[in-house]
Amino acid sequence: MNPMTIHVKQPKKDLALVPSRIVFYEQMQLVETFDDQSQCHMLFFYKQKYLTAVRTTRLKLHSYIARALKEGTAYESPHPFLQALIEMNTPLHKVSYPQLKKKIAGPYSRQEQAKVLTFFESFIPKKQLFQDMKSLFYQYRREGNMSGAYRVIRVMRDFAPNNKFVKEMANDLSYRELTNLYLEQSHTLMERDPLFKETYATFEDHQRLLEQEHRWVEASSHLLTHFYNQPTLENYQLYRAYLSRHFDCDSRTLLLEQMSQTIPSFPSVTEDLFQHYLVKENTDAAARLYTERELMLDEEQFKQMTTLLEKNRFHEDPVNFMPFMRRITAQHPEETRELLDAFLIRLLETMEIEQVHDSLKSFPKKSSLMRKVERMNEIREDLDCMQELGELYYGFHQLEKSIECFQMEMELKPSTPEPLRWLSKVYADKQMMDESKAYQQLCVDVQKWA
Repeated sequence: MNPMTIHVKQPKKDLALVPSRIVFYEQMQLVETFDDQSQCHMLFFYKQKYLTAVRTTRLKLHSYIARALKEGTAYESPHPFLQALIEMNTPLHKVSYPQLKKKIAGPYSRQEQAKVLTFFESFIPKKQLFQDMKSLFYQYRREGNMSGAYRVIRVMRDFAPNNKFVKEMANDLSYRELTNLYLEQSHTLMERDPLFKETYATFEDHQRLLEQEHRWVEASSHLLTHFYNQPTLENYQLYRAYLSRHFDCDSRTLLLEQMSQTIPSFPSVTEDLFQHYLVKENTDAAARLYTERELMLDEEQFKQMTTLLEKNRFHEDPVNFMPFMRRITAQHPEETRELLDAFLIRLLETMEIEQVHDSLKSFPKKSSLMRKVERMNEIREDLDCMQELGELYYGFHQLEKSIECFQMEMELKPSTPEPLRWLSKVYADKQMMDESKAYQQLCVDVQKWA
């Protein structure tokens, strides 16, 4: 997944921000970003809905956002969760604090509005935030909605636990019955207070709630955290099924890579990741995973892998495939003969013969082509063997190197027609017919003079 830039519209000049991580904490999602001046900007989301962006200079030590950064679940950018969250909220606009209060007044309850206001303690004076929460409390009180008022007080108690007003309201006799219901974690109360319900829900109920509210990015993170805490096959299959419903193949591959790094000993993740590499024809990554995790390929996987390598002829740096080839040829000596031959040819295209020879020393079994490489290494500096070396290079389809050998042989033995015949043949193979005919004629002349 490529690095992303997040564009945030604002009145004077739009922001181009590079995200560093996304943090999930309770109902909030927080995206930490940086502009081209390395200044930090925090993007706030509530239940996957974008709120605003705030330039950050410092954070209050015991603020909600500081707690979120410390206790929340963080994912480094780039990440599919981050990309999905941004895409579903584009375009993003930076709004002022008064605009933010209007923005959240429509879709959210007053309790949730109070909760959202707590996010901004490091940026808005605490006194101002407290007064706005107090206003929400009194709106419920004027309506006679004591349950709603008490829900706001509970938010205010978390925000300012030592405030005199909060203490008085929390201990008011009018709310004693509600206080007892919270202590009992009453099911009736669960339906009235969605934040309380979400906090104390079981894993299954919490997941169900997130899905009912279409908060599928949060649900994905929730499932992943559950799998990390309890890495069972059942939990993995549950998470894998959820990924298939919501993320494309590239995103699933990245998520599997991160899971594989976090829990390298969990075989199902490694197997699925290897299969993803095969589907995406990422042979370099598949070979590395096969070697590092000491995978055992079934017949179909072996066929897929060898077919891909034969198809692309080790187009990546063939040195990267050395551990893979060493292991797979040891496990499947008969079935990998042609693959090993193709690998040797690719090595000779990119390395000197001495390097190729040294690289192949650790291979357990010698093929006929490997023995030819050994012979080429033996005679590579022997001027009496340039003709043989050229023919061996030709057998490996290394036409340029074979030409060098035949030309040297021609210079060393000007009266010998054999290197001229080979030069004519090689240039014909290269479709350089003028050069081929010239060497052919030269060969005829040499034979006449002999």
